[in-house]
Amino acid sequence: MAFSASDIASHGQELGLVAEPDLVIPLHYFDNNRVFKSITVHAIMVYDEVLNPDKLRSSLSRLIGRDTWQKLAFSANRPAIAYTHVCHNMPKANHPAASRIPNSNSAPLNYPEIVGNAEDWSELCCGADSPRTISDYVGLERPVTGLRVVSFKDTTIINIHWLHIVADAMALKAILDNWVLVLEGRETDIPPVQGFDEDPLRELGLHPSEAFDLAGRELSKWGTASYALRNGHSIALGSKETRTLCIPASFMAKLRETAMQDLREEGKQDLFLTDNDLIVAWFSRLAFSHLPPEKPVTIMQAMSMRRALENDLLPVGKPYISNCLTFTSVLKTKKETESSLGLLAKELRQGINKHGTREQIEAYWSMGRRNAWPLGPIPILFGKANMHHIGYSNWTKAKVNMTDFSAACETKKEAPLYPSFVSQIQSGIAYPDGFVVTGQDSQGNYWLEGYRPAGLWAHVEKQLKANM
Repeated sequence: MAFSASDIASHGQELGLVAEPDLVIPLHYFDNNRVFKSITVHAIMVYDEVLNPDKLRSSLSRLIGRDTWQKLAFSANRPAIAYTHVCHNMPKANHPAASRIPNSNSAPLNYPEIVGNAEDWSELCCGADSPRTISDYVGLERPVTGLRVVSFKDTTIINIHWLHIVADAMALKAILDNWVLVLEGRETDIPPVQGFDEDPLRELGLHPSEAFDLAGRELSKWGTASYALRNGHSIALGSKETRTLCIPASFMAKLRETAMQDLREEGKQDLFLTDNDLIVAWFSRLAFSHLPPEKPVTIMQAMSMRRALENDLLPVGKPYISNCLTFTSVLKTKKETESSLGLLAKELRQGINKHGTREQIEAYWSMGRRNAWPLGPIPILFGKANMHHIGYSNWTKAKVNMTDFSAACETKKEAPLYPSFVSQIQSGIAYPDGFVVTGQDSQGNYWLEGYRPAGLWAHVEKQLKANM
């Protein structure tokens, strides 16, 4: 990925290094913020087969080395990806960390359960010296995209990782889909990437035609300062706990039935709810379980802007490998979230529908541009200064769980080969109180991972056990 000249200069000086006069592609406006520069994302896929690590490395390198897919100029002495292969001469079950990784075959059957803790397998999957922030890349000759393969006698763990300024979840989907095409010998089907050497979103937010729906309810500068004083320690310095939650397919069916019955009782018919609406509504109520009834709460969700921008800024047919996100928020009290699962899910759906329009995206980022200094264009917080704020990112549409790497098997496979488990690990700065729906596996189960201030997962686990 290209870094701005100021990044290279400032971080190179910090490290006592001078950047070589390479070709530098300007960093896009919506990639260039302090949050994305401070996070490395690891997408981890576990396959219950032995895969050829050299095929995985060479195919990903060929993809990233293609015209317009390059994020940083490189040569034979500067590889397209950072690559590590670790081999353990044992079955996965015999390794102390790998044996703790859950999978779809051992998923709960009827009710959601906390089935693991990413901290248990993060060093195995990511490496003890994995990059964290932009300082671990600039001036160190480290490619911004990395691949780590961990091999066992019966299992292969694949970790593709990148500094967040490179890509969001839907950009990851484009990378995975086209990586598979290279593995399958179908490189002629790979489209060029749009926005390689120019920023197609450079004017997004400069031409609003209406006010953002929640304008006036954002935190003011004083409100932000108050929120930071109340929560700064847990956000920036406080210890976090991670957990992995599996939501079985059978429970999702019951959840939908409950939500639809709630809506029927309110006289609302034929309403459309996605699985994401149901998951976020149901889990948010668990996440707020430790709060007093009148506590203000905000549920924020990240959304891809690609579809809304198809008619002008991002023409269909070329993947956009970058960050392309907007956000929706629902503001409630803790007591209000408890009244009805269906009504909360409906409000979440209405927020997505309303805030995801082309006009509202323009209005949102108009606000974002006005508040960009000094951190860059970062999400706007809506609610009250004393609120409890949680955030969600849903990777289901990225379909990481459906990445077919059968072409990399050491033994020929006729059927598709999908991961038995997908994990997302974030290094650098962790979500303050945030959750990633990593997707739906081939058996219909959903998986959720979360970063919470220490002690809060205990309340969720208590509620889960009480309702089993």
